[in-house]
Amino acid sequence: MVGSYGSGRPDRATWRTAMTLLLSREHLAALLDLSDVIETVQTAFAAYSSGRTVMPPRSHVATPDGSGVLLAMPCAIVEPPALGAKIVSVFRGNVARGLPTVTSLYVLCDYATGAPLAVMDGSFLTAARTAAASAVATRWLARAEARTLGIFGTGVQARFHVDAIRRVRPIERVLVAGTSHEKAAGFAQWVGETFGLSAEAATAAQVSSADVVCTCTTSPVPVVIDEAVQPGAHVNAIGAFTPQTRELPGELVARASVYVDTRAGAFAEAGDLLIPAAEGRFALESVKGELGEVVLGAVEGRRAAGEITIYKSVGAAFLDAAAARLAYERALANGMGKAFTFR
Repeated sequence: MVGSYGSGRPDRATWRTAMTLLLSREHLAALLDLSDVIETVQTAFAAYSSGRTVMPPRSHVATPDGSGVLLAMPCAIVEPPALGAKIVSVFRGNVARGLPTVTSLYVLCDYATGAPLAVMDGSFLTAARTAAASAVATRWLARAEARTLGIFGTGVQARFHVDAIRRVRPIERVLVAGTSHEKAAGFAQWVGETFGLSAEAATAAQVSSADVVCTCTTSPVPVVIDEAVQPGAHVNAIGAFTPQTRELPGELVARASVYVDTRAGAFAEAGDLLIPAAEGRFALESVKGELGEVVLGAVEGRRAAGEITIYKSVGAAFLDAAAARLAYERALANGMGKAFTFR
């Protein structure tokens, strides 16, 4: 049975046990305010670093011809309770097909019974929670007076990052570098029209010199210019998620204070750290801590105005689970989504 979630809906207890919600990208865009997602994922970081989650390493399945990969990311959070898994596909050849490189869906289950509560668009959820996580890192690690934002990339993640970072720092100017000047200029125009910020297409060196730098690319090689990064800068590196790819040069990683979303994920998959470690430029043991440890006060964040800080993320399933739970609760409260049952 499929139907609209509206008049005549069952009570909350019946809904949780008998029906599943289908939440589209449009539903999530209406339900999830990015400021609320920022607060939600900050709580999730603290839950992870205090041992209140169960999150096995994500599994990868590559296609036989090497054209793409499927990833599964399950997680359970004790408090607030959340249980679910994200299925992600990454097919780089999709660009030539006019399709997204990354697509995904999320299945949220009832924490007590395991029954499927919702199936939702994973791409929007990923973009929102990833940018929100970078905003949490920026809140805790960037200088309070940071006013310029440098963005590498012109895709969905880049757009969400502009929106998220401006909510935690008084951003006045945005510098953008893309795969072409035309893409960067178009992105800058969108930033100005959407947020009223000064924005312009810029060189890689100019973007690297911003107070806050976000790398939102699929590049397998460094995009940030080490010598252009200024004392006191904060860098959110979120695009590369395999041991063989990186967006940051090893020289920058070696001279910065590095924080990660999770040690387990970063030490297994973050080429931004693993490659300079293999080159002898960086020791994984020198990572200052997980972002959740900073939030909890167990690890110190920025220590000096001139310190360069890096937040390296390869993605963490607890962020998806927390954001999905928020979306589901908002859908129930607002009567949004389409209901169906597997029976």
